[in-house]
Amino acid sequence: MKKAFAIMALIAAMFVAGNVQAQTSIYATYAPETFVAHFNNDSKTDYQGFSIGFNHNFGLYKGLRVAAGAQFRINKKNYENTVLGLTGKVKNTQVLIDVPFLFNYNFDLTPALSVAPFVGPMASFGIAGVTKSSDPIVGESSYKWYGDNGNMKRFNLYAVFGADVMFNSLNLFGGYRLGLLDVDKHDQTTTKTKGFFVGIGITF
Repeated sequence: MKKAFAIMALIAAMFVAGNVQAQTSIYATYAPETFVAHFNNDSKTDYQGFSIGFNHNFGLYKGLRVAAGAQFRINKKNYENTVLGLTGKVKNTQVLIDVPFLFNYNFDLTPALSVAPFVGPMASFGIAGVTKSSDPIVGESSYKWYGDNGNMKRFNLYAVFGADVMFNSLNLFGGYRLGLLDVDKHDQTTTKTKGFFVGIGITF
């Protein structure tokens, strides 16, 4: 948690030190995520994901810029298990803070319309992860993903690419993120994440 607050403080300091040409945006995304585990056979687990965030887009040279910011992201997966006619419920929730650092180049199509492809790294820190189960026989139980008894690593690093279409102050964007690190603590298993995202934002 301390690391997450330190990251947020760093981004805030960048805002204070920003130049007059920098632009600030707030946005929301739909960002589902797939966990791909490699053991004897590959297995995939799909999560629904959503985020809210902000960025500060600093001008570097002509149309070239770099956008730094932070976003709060949630992954969720709920399902039911039925065994011998008895149905139990399982709820998975993961909460993360992401810090993207994306290079982008702005192409003006008209005075009001422009498009900006972007690419760059995104650091991600898992604040919390929990699996809650409700079983008709055993009852309720929960398992925390992180910590000494968890099997997941908090830190991940993504490669991110996509494009942003801007109409005046309105932003419509989409892209893909590819997890580069193994987020599984087990030596025998490698688990990586990936997923697309689409979003809408406003630039001030």
